[in-house]
Amino acid sequence: MIVEMNRVLLFGPKRLLAGVLDEVQRIGAVHIDRIEAEEGPLAAMGVDQEAAAEQAALERLRVRVDGLLGLLPEVPGEPTRSGEPVPAGIDAIEAAVGAIEADIQGPSKRRVELQEELELIHMYEGAVRVLAPLHGALAGSRSLKTVGFILRSKDLTVVAALRHQLVEMTEGRVEVVSRVIEEGKIGVVVAFLHRDAESIQRFLTQAGISELRLPERYGGMGPMEAIRLMEQRLAALPAELDAVRNALTAAARRYRPQLMALRAPVADRLAQLRVLPNLTQSRYAFVVHGWAPAATMTETRATLRRRFGDDVVVYDAPADPHEAAQVPVLLDNSPALRPFQRLLGLFRPPRYGTLDPTLYLAIFFPIFVGVVIGDMAYGALLFAFGWWMRNKARKGETWVVPLVGFRLAPAALVDASWIIRVMSTWTVIFGVFYLEFFGNILEHQLGWHPFFNRVVLTKAFFALTLALGLVQVMLGYVLHLIMAARHRHSFGIFESLAMICGVVGLLAVLGVMGKELPQALFTPGVILLIAFLVFVLIGVTMNRFALMWLLEAISGMGNVLSYARLFGVGLAAAVLANVANELGGLTGSIWVGIIVGIFIQMIFFLFTAAGHVIQPARLNWVEFLTKVKYHDETGNSYRPLQKTGGD
Repeated sequence: MIVEMNRVLLFGPKRLLAGVLDEVQRIGAVHIDRIEAEEGPLAAMGVDQEAAAEQAALERLRVRVDGLLGLLPEVPGEPTRSGEPVPAGIDAIEAAVGAIEADIQGPSKRRVELQEELELIHMYEGAVRVLAPLHGALAGSRSLKTVGFILRSKDLTVVAALRHQLVEMTEGRVEVVSRVIEEGKIGVVVAFLHRDAESIQRFLTQAGISELRLPERYGGMGPMEAIRLMEQRLAALPAELDAVRNALTAAARRYRPQLMALRAPVADRLAQLRVLPNLTQSRYAFVVHGWAPAATMTETRATLRRRFGDDVVVYDAPADPHEAAQVPVLLDNSPALRPFQRLLGLFRPPRYGTLDPTLYLAIFFPIFVGVVIGDMAYGALLFAFGWWMRNKARKGETWVVPLVGFRLAPAALVDASWIIRVMSTWTVIFGVFYLEFFGNILEHQLGWHPFFNRVVLTKAFFALTLALGLVQVMLGYVLHLIMAARHRHSFGIFESLAMICGVVGLLAVLGVMGKELPQALFTPGVILLIAFLVFVLIGVTMNRFALMWLLEAISGMGNVLSYARLFGVGLAAAVLANVANELGGLTGSIWVGIIVGIFIQMIFFLFTAAGHVIQPARLNWVEFLTKVKYHDETGNSYRPLQKTGGD
């Protein structure tokens, strides 16, 4: 649900502004906004030079702290605050940060050096091994000079063309040998007389070819000696890196909580300085304008009165629905629904006074996933995965998603684990309905017959997915109708009625004409189409753009048909699971067949899991949310001035 907001105005003498901001930040409920007025007795003033200098210094200090936190590895379950008191004042905080910086700078620098050395060895070792014997074969004479380099190409004709040009240039006084180092890389050594060195070097430079030069540490060595040293360093580097990492982990346990505690007052003061330009103030007075949840106003007023008495006036009033575009939006749902708010995280929040679709996403999204996957075994695996995420979050650990590198903090892990477990529950429910357990194992091995075999009853499965689509699309139109009626928006009311009649009427008439629906639905369909045309004509009298409803009705019917995605992806999932079982049965051994079947099942599941989730999410984000005009009526997020960590 969208939390009811109040407009808040705070008036007081200028000398109390810093204290008021500090108290408002401690309360953490007021979203400070700019007063928009063409003119008035009080003018919005920019940040003065002293405040600007303080803000710049704090920004630099925060960057330093964030840099140190980035150098230190995260420690699972680490406290977010240090038990030590935080020094007061920027200078004291800066001194504490400097002491920590000096302590961890050495191991951090050493870790970077070791990692760079390891990368350089991996980069050069293969090339040196290939070019070393080529150098040795050509560098036996004092009259010869050799140059080695790497060509990034798979085509050996490039080397032939290079040899041809060099032979012409030196009149045959050159030798070129080459060998493939790895896929897409060719090692080349060119041997030539000293008198031709200048012309050959110029030619190679113009061709964009640079000589392979070893890092400084190996620069004065011969190739074989360099290889031996590289092998020694490769053997020693892992232990050295482990020692440095252990030292940094120990430093992280000691310093990360302290750094986070030092960062908090810096971030809090920066937040205050950033809102100063939004305040309206004169030489003697100030006005703070903002928004706060109505339920918090009693406590906010009482807290400010206890500290400032009558010197600070607090005025609040319910947010005006006509100013909904300016009112920040806070969503607050029950604990079971709150995780599903993250499904709206890709978009701006709904406009104040409209609809919070979280409840409907929490209902339809997991059901659609269950319809698509519909397998008891897969549902159990999903539930186990969600439980693993839950336990990881309870330990305070961050999970880095493999391949994509996306980081999920503990709070996000908790929400994701709940969503996955709800999805897994519906997956098991539909798995029982389809009687699928790793596909059709139960039917083949135990002779049990499903209540609904979606692989066989494809037409009925198709009808089921379209019925779900019709229900959700119609719900979207009905919800928009309710909102339009609530706001007394006549054009919106007739638009919703027209869409409901037009989409249902088109589906009924076309379904009967295609002999997919009973003939008895033809007359009601025609009546609905007539009503649709009537509503369009009424809409045109209000706004000529109502003629677009004719196209939108066809588009709405297409939106219903797009729920056939659930049919296509779900049928593919079931068929792939059955194919895995068939492939396992071809092995001739029951145990080998089980192992092969499960292995193939896992591959199919991993490859199709993205589609199993993305398609249901897309239907909710696009087909459903567009019907309630969610994307047309978005608002601003509620961002109160508050202490870091909510202190």
